[in-house]
Amino acid sequence: MRFHAYSFMKYKACLLTTNNPVYPLLWKEALEASGLFEPLAVVDITANDWLQQLGSGNYDLFLLRPPGKTNLFKQLYDERVHLAVSRFDVPCYPSLLEVRLYENKRYLRDWLMVHRLPHPDTFVFFDRDEAFGFIRQRKEFPLVGKTNIGASGNGVVVLRDSIAASDYVARAFTEGLRPRSGPKVFKGSLVAKIRKAITMKGFLKNRLKTYTTGALNVQYHFVILQRYVPHQFEWRCVRIGDSFFAHKKLAPGGMASGTLLKGYDAVPPALLDFLKRVTDSHQLTSVAVDLFEDGAGGFLINEIQCYFGQSDPWQMLVDGKPGRYVWSNLGWVFEEGMFNTRESYDLRVRHALQLLKSHKVQN
Repeated sequence: MRFHAYSFMKYKACLLTTNNPVYPLLWKEALEASGLFEPLAVVDITANDWLQQLGSGNYDLFLLRPPGKTNLFKQLYDERVHLAVSRFDVPCYPSLLEVRLYENKRYLRDWLMVHRLPHPDTFVFFDRDEAFGFIRQRKEFPLVGKTNIGASGNGVVVLRDSIAASDYVARAFTEGLRPRSGPKVFKGSLVAKIRKAITMKGFLKNRLKTYTTGALNVQYHFVILQRYVPHQFEWRCVRIGDSFFAHKKLAPGGMASGTLLKGYDAVPPALLDFLKRVTDSHQLTSVAVDLFEDGAGGFLINEIQCYFGQSDPWQMLVDGKPGRYVWSNLGWVFEEGMFNTRESYDLRVRHALQLLKSHKVQN
């Protein structure tokens, strides 16, 4: 661990990631804009000499950017970042728990159950006969089938009846389940995608590699089924440090994932209370939590992700004004302002700096 003798010396941060040219971009911009960091180092954690690269850098901070497309690289990433953080006395951001929960629906289900946190009833079967027995006895349909990894609705299917559910289980234990792989031409900004393809070195090559690997990302011999929660929207709640945000992910077809349709309605204080209680209790301070309303004044946790999409310049509007909520002795206070610049990476950098300074004081 390096200690800075002079206040003007800058911190050294290293991004632990996979070979993806997109992942470092906003981190680099936000770190440079802060004026407090040297140029960002990037280590491909899939490389054979990843540990030697980390050991030679004398870093102050590890920034973690897990992959979210294939189980193979996600599992490798989780294994190696855990070893890296235990090997070096360097704080990491986001936390190891936040990274482990990211794009790991099987682990999330078990984690929610262990901590008795409310969520839609979710069932994970590794035995084919057990899964078929569950479907035969099941009276309530539809069910939602999910692959373990897959963002923006990839790998999510609504199973309307027992026949569809049985076919789904049969595929899981024979040919396997495949999340959708390939470009989403009509989602997000087409102009931005074209700009990246033209200006970013290695972008197209990496995307083609991702699609090829994703096509091989077949989930064999286990199945995840979830009770379908009827909904017209899902709450997207975000906490980064002491900043809280929430908006509605609209679900015109009964599924909110991946629609990119938002509603900036008034945020119930009970929603913010629930979010704060859950994240405080488990030290989750850099996450998006997607929630369903349970119909009885409570909430059900559907997803927890440390990285998430942001298609608007803000995560929340109150009376048409962008801003955030913060907790004070007076309760929830709305502060107007642009707190989500660079897709919230500027806010992440400020939060990471707080954690870094706290780590230095403790050591």
